[in-house]
Amino acid sequence: MKMNVTSWALGLLLTFTLFSCSKEDEQLSTEVGIIGKWTVQSADLMIDGKSYESYVEESINQLKQQLGENYSDVMGDEIEDLFADFDPSSEFENTTIEFLSDKTAIVTDEDGSQNGTWAADGKQLIVTFDNDTQEFTVRSLTSSEASLAMSSEFDDLDIEGMGIQNTLEVILNLKK
Repeated sequence: MKMNVTSWALGLLLTFTLFSCSKEDEQLSTEVGIIGKWTVQSADLMIDGKSYESYVEESINQLKQQLGENYSDVMGDEIEDLFADFDPSSEFENTTIEFLSDKTAIVTDEDGSQNGTWAADGKQLIVTFDNDTQEFTVRSLTSSEASLAMSSEFDDLDIEGMGIQNTLEVILNLKK
């Protein structure tokens, strides 16, 4: 009797495990999984590890502290209005990226199509268009969804004579 209960429990656990994980959820290798036509669903912008919105809010709060009495709510409202209209996802609206098995990449957006090449190295995806190479880190990749991140540092932001260096990360969320 004890053997039957153990076997039954083990069988139930195995059945649950097999049917709770679908092929859709399975992480794929970059080399194989990236092939196909992807639509950019959304794009997230991270600056120094913070969301774009958090970064802007934190920057305004720092400006308030630095300017003290010289800071006005009108100034803060103008700064917020300046940044409020920017939506990283809108930059990639109606954009598709097709990765072909012959290592050709085709990006299509409202401006037309552009052909390039791609290569995979582990979790790195290297895409080249017109001798401009961009390296993405594959954050996740299944048969129907992918998340790619591209990082870069920039130091050309100059406010009040202060050179500011930031790390910018663009995260593209794709769907087949």
